[in-house]
Amino acid sequence: MPRRPAKTRSTELTELAERIDRTRSRGAIKALGREADQDPALRQQMHRLADKRGIAVDAGWPGKKLVRALREREAESRVRTNPIRRDQAFVCLHCGQDVPAGGGHVRDHCPHCLRSRHVDHVPGDRAAECGGLYDPIGFERAHNTVVIQYRCRTCGQAWRGRAHADDQIPADFDVSKLPGPAAPARSALEPVQKRARTLPMRVLESIRRQGLWAPGDTVLVAVSGGLDSTVLLELLVDLADAHGGQLSVASVDHGLRPESAHEVARVGRRARALGVPFHPMSLQVEPGPGVAARARDARWAALEQIGTHVIATAHHRDDQAETVLQHLLRGSGARGLRGMRARDGQRVRPLLSEPREVLQRWAEDRGLTWDEDPSNPDSERGRIRALFPQLDALRAGAASGLARSARLLARDDAFLDALVHGVFTDIATEQGIPVPSFQDQPPALQMRLLLRLTNDVPHGITVRADHLERLLGHPLHNGVSFGLSGGWSIAVHDGHLVLAPPQS
Repeated sequence: MPRRPAKTRSTELTELAERIDRTRSRGAIKALGREADQDPALRQQMHRLADKRGIAVDAGWPGKKLVRALREREAESRVRTNPIRRDQAFVCLHCGQDVPAGGGHVRDHCPHCLRSRHVDHVPGDRAAECGGLYDPIGFERAHNTVVIQYRCRTCGQAWRGRAHADDQIPADFDVSKLPGPAAPARSALEPVQKRARTLPMRVLESIRRQGLWAPGDTVLVAVSGGLDSTVLLELLVDLADAHGGQLSVASVDHGLRPESAHEVARVGRRARALGVPFHPMSLQVEPGPGVAARARDARWAALEQIGTHVIATAHHRDDQAETVLQHLLRGSGARGLRGMRARDGQRVRPLLSEPREVLQRWAEDRGLTWDEDPSNPDSERGRIRALFPQLDALRAGAASGLARSARLLARDDAFLDALVHGVFTDIATEQGIPVPSFQDQPPALQMRLLLRLTNDVPHGITVRADHLERLLGHPLHNGVSFGLSGGWSIAVHDGHLVLAPPQS
């Protein structure tokens, strides 16, 4: 068999350049940097590539720093970054002065007005792609050197940089005496703007910390075309190298609105533009009472049939607050008031901790477009949503408080679930739950034991807490039966509580 020809140095550099250009997330950059630290041959190739691209690198740089330097584009399309690592001439965007290269030092700010440029292209960093101007806000002395304190007028990011010998610093350190137009008065940084800039970092952290999926898992993203799901899709595509999920997209036409087919088609076009496999789905849900719940059940059934490790939905913090308030009005216990969980079996919700206003700001900053939510404002959910401005007027951050209550109750619920699992295992028999053992338990565990007993009720049949409450304190003698819904009941048979199916 003839030998495969050895790769030329040029081919190796080309492949390395392509690999580095695909390394976009912070996690991927760190991983490649560690590999370079451990592989001298790879590190040597990176230095050759840096020479070829005209990038000045230091032999002592760690691998991560080397990868970040190689991620930069060619000189004509490069942007200045802070702190600046490479000296170059520039025209000050604030005072318009021509600033020559620093010569003996790297020039990272204008010597006339002391302004600097804030650019940060590391995905997930606090001010990604900000591009604003750093304004000097004060001076301090450190080891006989003047240090300039900066704040970005666009995003509020703080930075400190050493002054240079030729900087024209006022003798009395008065920032207002610097040349050029006065910097605009800085108001308090809008929290929504700041949170929007760090949204990708928090979503990635949520995926990893809560174990929503593992690298290599298939992730089906449910996208309606509205704001929330559009943001979720864009974020997961941007972070794909970091979270490692194998993405695909599904969009469902429930057959309830004539425009929904066009919305599904638009989602499909966006998915193809992002290079993500697309699954269009068409259902026929009949209008009438309970249409929202029936459409939701039909949608989940259709999504689960596709076959995937997890299904990602775009439920966010405001959805969580509405769910908790809706369940509270229905008289739910801890099980209902815990709201939605970030991971619930196959269903995952990476945005569950994020308020909708942050998602909207992020989408607007990205220039995204989406379809408006067609949900009925007169529905129960719509009327609950309309209450939140009034609740915020009563107590600021009402939605955040409800979501926090859901998190706390979710922990209590998980503890009770673990406790009742042990009790059920100890006392249950093939016949059911012995009545004497059931009555020995505190009421909180009795309710949980009844819920555990109803696990075999088919999906779609609701087991209401008020139905189960009737059993508590009621004489439990043979022949007693308590109806649930859909013809199912809990009965006492031979001294045991049993789940009874509908009689045919």
